[in-house]
Amino acid sequence: MKDRKLDPIAKIAMRSRGITVKEKRVRFQGEIIVFKYNEDHYDVFVKECKVDAITTNNINFAITTYKQRKAKI
Repeated sequence: MKDRKLDPIAKIAMRSRGITVKEKRVRFQGEIIVFKYNEDHYDVFVKECKVDAITTNNINFAITTYKQRKAKI
């Protein structure tokens, strides 16, 4: 299934109804990396391609883990 992009108004409406949207965009090494929460892990996307999955429910831990993995390469 293709990823659907939600506009900011839709995100606000979902949050007001108690539905959380867990997604964060981070600029790292000249690329925009998107972290999307999916059940019990964060999927990591670069240029709309899934490159990694990090098992955690903490966005900051997921970002740190991805940066450490990327630095080792």
